[in-house]
Amino acid sequence: MDNSNTTDILSIIVRFLGLIVLLVGLYVGIKVILEAWHLYEEPQRIERFADAIEHGSNLDAVLAAITVGKAIPKQLKPEASTTSNNATPALKVTYFLAWGIVVVLLMVIGSLASAAIRTGGQLALYDLQVKRFAKQLLKEAKTIKE
Repeated sequence: MDNSNTTDILSIIVRFLGLIVLLVGLYVGIKVILEAWHLYEEPQRIERFADAIEHGSNLDAVLAAITVGKAIPKQLKPEASTTSNNATPALKVTYFLAWGIVVVLLMVIGSLASAAIRTGGQLALYDLQVKRFAKQLLKEAKTIKE
């Protein structure tokens, strides 16, 4: 097998892999867009993620304990504050934290999908870029000789 056949086979493999990377990037990009749209239409879907954060970190429980003042001994607590705190719902910090994490994750995954699309396209058009580069080199070589 000569060098030209090996180069042609490698070129075909590179282009095929580039096409696969391009298609995977497109698929992931579309999934990110659809997920962002679903979260826009149904914001209550974020609650599962917030519940998972709360289950793993107990962040809301810790913050509630700090704000309510459970660390203060009972004899130093005024009686009116314990009855009023039970009636008001606690602020769920993990809900807002979940939104921040999801937005950052969607942006990172979208960025990776964009990079995969760009790289896959460059690999799929490998021969075109190499030919353009070779033509530019030939032009430069001709201008230097003259």
